[in-house]
Amino acid sequence: MAALIALMAMCLFASGVLAGIIGVVAVAIRREDRNLTMTGEAPGTVTRAARRLTGLHVRAPTGGQEKALV
Repeated sequence: MAALIALMAMCLFASGVLAGIIGVVAVAIRREDRNLTMTGEAPGTVTRAARRLTGLHVRAPTGGQEKALV
């Protein structure tokens, strides 16, 4: 009986963590869409964390340091 209660507590904790992660990503996606910032650097910590969680990386050209292909 104690093992069942411990297992249920761990499942409840894991589902809470998963819901929190999904909530952070959802809030960040709404901010990115509203501010039209998907093509540049992440504007805040929530959006930066969501980009890290989802694996989105934006590469911006450096200021004239790229070499021309000849």
